[in-house]
Amino acid sequence: MEQEKYYSYHNEYMPSIIRWGRVLNLLMVPAMFIPVLAILVVHGIAPNIAGAISGSIAYISFSLPYYFTELIALGPILHIPGTYIGFIAGNTRNICAVATSAALDVTGVKTGTPEGTVMATLATATSVVMKFIVVFLTVVTGGWLLTVLPAGFLTALTYLLPALFGAMWMQWAITDVRLGATMLIIALITNFAYRNGVFSFLPAGGEYMPVLICVLIGYLVAKAMYKKKNNN
Repeated sequence: MEQEKYYSYHNEYMPSIIRWGRVLNLLMVPAMFIPVLAILVVHGIAPNIAGAISGSIAYISFSLPYYFTELIALGPILHIPGTYIGFIAGNTRNICAVATSAALDVTGVKTGTPEGTVMATLATATSVVMKFIVVFLTVVTGGWLLTVLPAGFLTALTYLLPALFGAMWMQWAITDVRLGATMLIIALITNFAYRNGVFSFLPAGGEYMPVLICVLIGYLVAKAMYKKKNNN
């Protein structure tokens, strides 16, 4: 039974995930132009080519590093199916990764295993469904809520995203205190450097550099630590 389960995973489940993941991600590229075409057809407003080119260059120079950092940093959490889902649905860092990380931690499933991949798929898909439900409700009632919520509550919402990432760091840091402490120090140093304009000469002000540095150094440090641990 165990062999049959893993055979199905490697020969049916994952090939299907990769095939459809590639197809759907590629289809998302032309789909992103649908709003532009709709505005052109319905309202007759064509985009300014010069503005589109300059905007594209600015956006690509800003977002390109995240293409690599998110694959390295979030891949072990989201796994292959979750990565495909996250790249289509968006919010990979602040929703998909948080939900999947919590699900893996609660169930005690190890990352990088077939069980971890299936759990990551379920958690990521569930987070996407819940995200759309919450977004829909927010769109419908958001304006009214902003008028009735206390000012202190609205101020607290600005700390929601840092709190989520802080919780994710703590969740994984307790499994390896040394690595967690090392990465916290590196994150503080890179963030201090960014806030003092060290990366200001880069496109988009180098806003992506703290993340890029932390991901690359984190990968190298973790690999060195675990290699040393295994040798001992």
